[in-house]
Amino acid sequence: MSRQRKTIHFDTNPFICEHCGLTVPSPLSGTKNRNHCCHCLHSKHVDMKIGDRRSGCRGTMEPIGLWVKDSEECAVIHRCQKCGFIRTNRIAGDDNEVVLFTLAARLITQLPFPAKVALEKIERQQMGGEHV
Repeated sequence: MSRQRKTIHFDTNPFICEHCGLTVPSPLSGTKNRNHCCHCLHSKHVDMKIGDRRSGCRGTMEPIGLWVKDSEECAVIHRCQKCGFIRTNRIAGDDNEVVLFTLAARLITQLPFPAKVALEKIERQQMGGEHV
């Protein structure tokens, strides 16, 4: 029986973002690696499993949403624009707060029903009037 060694690569070097073209600095103290651009939050599809660098896709990973884990830690949801692969990545302390807020607000602004009507219904329920 042979065991395969798992090699996890943690990148700490600055790089140029392939999406926005800005320089992405080394991660701040306390961060192990940088796996997405802190300016536009785009990433690159390089891993099959976390840190293995074995994916041949190399497509651009678009930030499509946010996820709050059970630990209340927030993560960016990325989808590969080339193959559709989806992965989450921890947010970093220097990630662009405007882009993070835009991702969070996207769900509220694109609901499949009129948000104003739902909000008015909730307000009426709070006042003790209407029951659902």
